[in-house]
Amino acid sequence: MRLVIDGQRLTERRTGVGRCLESLLADWSESGWPLEETLLVVRDPKGLRHVPTCPGLHTVVVGQRWPGVIWENFGLRRLLRKGDLLFAPANFVPWTWHGATVAVLYDTLPWSVPSSFPWYVRLRFGWRYRMAARRASRIIVPSQATARDIHRVHAIPVSRIEVAYPGPEPRFRPLPTDAAEVINARRAAGLDELPFFLFVGKRSKRRNVPALIEAFAHHRSRFPRHRLVFVGPDGKLGLPGIDSGIVAMGHIDELTLHGLYASALGLIYPSDYEGFGLPVIEAQACGCPVVTLANSALVESGGDAAYYLDTASPTDLCGALDALAIDDDLRASLVVRGLANASRFHRETFAHEVKTVIRSVAGEILRR
Repeated sequence: MRLVIDGQRLTERRTGVGRCLESLLADWSESGWPLEETLLVVRDPKGLRHVPTCPGLHTVVVGQRWPGVIWENFGLRRLLRKGDLLFAPANFVPWTWHGATVAVLYDTLPWSVPSSFPWYVRLRFGWRYRMAARRASRIIVPSQATARDIHRVHAIPVSRIEVAYPGPEPRFRPLPTDAAEVINARRAAGLDELPFFLFVGKRSKRRNVPALIEAFAHHRSRFPRHRLVFVGPDGKLGLPGIDSGIVAMGHIDELTLHGLYASALGLIYPSDYEGFGLPVIEAQACGCPVVTLANSALVESGGDAAYYLDTASPTDLCGALDALAIDDDLRASLVVRGLANASRFHRETFAHEVKTVIRSVAGEILRR
């Protein structure tokens, strides 16, 4: 049996889903592939630098400029043959593929926070998410909260759902202030020695960026040297000009991200819904306090170590920013508890659990 991996999210500027797949490939290249014959299909040739070169893995590039839905159904699909096992780590399965599939579904966004998307976006993606859920032989989710959502939204039996928590890359750890990663990251952001807060992720509606900007403006009226750094895709939510103290870095490499995590006053992650919240764990692993909301899977990823808010109102967010700025004991406590919480999540464990599910499905098919 051949394992075929959908690698369309392995792009030059990959986000959370692509980084999770990259993490799996990195571990499997060392610990062994789930099946002896493995084909990885990618769309962006620049993403090949995130793919290990090792025995047991064959990689092909198809449909470089094709839109995602076309790529899935006419690029990836044409390489699938009878008897293959498809690993679909990006929420989607080709329309005409009815073979064995292990799918990773990270969330139920179109149903859990519908107000975050225009109706046409929900229409475009919602049915594809549902089809993938119902076609998959087994579904892997990144949290217990998402498992409950998948069962509720898509009516999937719990017996077909497996939870596997992602883990931070081993490189994410605390760093001294004079570490090269910290110095270079601060230089890249134009910060010098200025204190700063950090936001990581796409500036989507559910992450309450306008409220955070308003909260930071109030906070900065008392702490004029402070900065707020945004990392990640721009999205459709603009940011104020440079006089606001806000820095937009866009996509950055992981060395720079590591340096920012390790030197920030805190990660501010005011999301209304997450399937897991990988930046929460990455920040805690680097000794960075985390401010987030007590909802969805964030209470699983944040554990007992996050500064939880009930709402993302500007008043509550400003209070959290002020607290991290002036309360050294609070920050120290969040750092210590965050390191302990992050130690519960491991890349190796995540990769092993996903591999176990793939091998289990393959074994069931062979026995039949």
